[in-house]
Amino acid sequence: MTSSSRSERPLLSRREFVCQAGVLAGAVTLGTPGAAPGAAPAAECPLPSLPPLAPGGLPRRMLGRTNVPVSMFTLGTAPCGFLEPPEIAKLVKAALDEGVTAVDTSQNYNNSQEGVGLALGKRRKDVFLSTKVFANNLADAEKSLAKSIKLLKTDYFDILYYHGLGNLDISRAWEPDGVFTWLLKQKKAGKCRFVGVSGHNLAARFAAFLESGEVDVVLAIVNFVDRHTYYFEDEVLPLARKHNVGIVAMKVYGGALGMKYKDCKRAELDSQHVPLALRYALSVPGVASANLGCHSVEQIRHNMEMIKNFQPLSPDETAQAIDLGRSLASKWGEHFGPAREKATA
Repeated sequence: MTSSSRSERPLLSRREFVCQAGVLAGAVTLGTPGAAPGAAPAAECPLPSLPPLAPGGLPRRMLGRTNVPVSMFTLGTAPCGFLEPPEIAKLVKAALDEGVTAVDTSQNYNNSQEGVGLALGKRRKDVFLSTKVFANNLADAEKSLAKSIKLLKTDYFDILYYHGLGNLDISRAWEPDGVFTWLLKQKKAGKCRFVGVSGHNLAARFAAFLESGEVDVVLAIVNFVDRHTYYFEDEVLPLARKHNVGIVAMKVYGGALGMKYKDCKRAELDSQHVPLALRYALSVPGVASANLGCHSVEQIRHNMEMIKNFQPLSPDETAQAIDLGRSLASKWGEHFGPAREKATA
């Protein structure tokens, strides 16, 4: 199916609207899994799992097959990675004090790992910590993991992501000396509890990994604009739900404006649409948490309040968001890189 034909057809069926607006509304209102009157039967769409509130009153959801309840707000540390480590540590501590239980970092986020490492200390056991391996060979993968262990002052990670599938050479990932095979060995060795995959583009690359049954968590773009360009909600998330893979939404606000995190305080999405974007991401079936990058304590608290007051989108609101996203998608274009592999001769 071509990109043009995809953009012309509805991306959410009426049944999926009911899943989002009916089942999620019933579950959030009651605080426990359940369906609203008239909602689709449980067999037709996944019910979100909503354990009791985390410390600080931040709601949590079960992260798929991991069976770990995580806060619906995952602190992303790419934007604050340009700060000095002590300043990053202050932000992380503030988030934990507010009730965030999940923190995401990477060796590519400048000072992020060092700052997170300074913040955790004795709180490490209370944090669902994820980092990433962005590597095409074992030597680089080993170097990346060793650096992460040192900077984050931990001997294991809750999630170790094979990061950036759209920007990696994955042709040998499954070979005996391939990076993904190596990642699975790290799980067996206790270096990580769960293995994840992540990426911003080339959604078709995710299928083989998700269908393998070896992936525990997927970190994927979820916003009402990029769904029209990159098709993660069309091609990746259904496979994740099929295998009960935990879903963490990223680039909820479209990422940093122009992908420039340094000195950039704005997201691609205009501020007036930010509350809608967060509600949209958290209303997508299967999404357990929104990975939100923050520059300041004020941003952390603003996101916290929106999540504490979260209400799932109604079918009409979902349709309106998708229509708005369609109009914005033509302006944003392929801002995360190509949506499809280039044709070979």
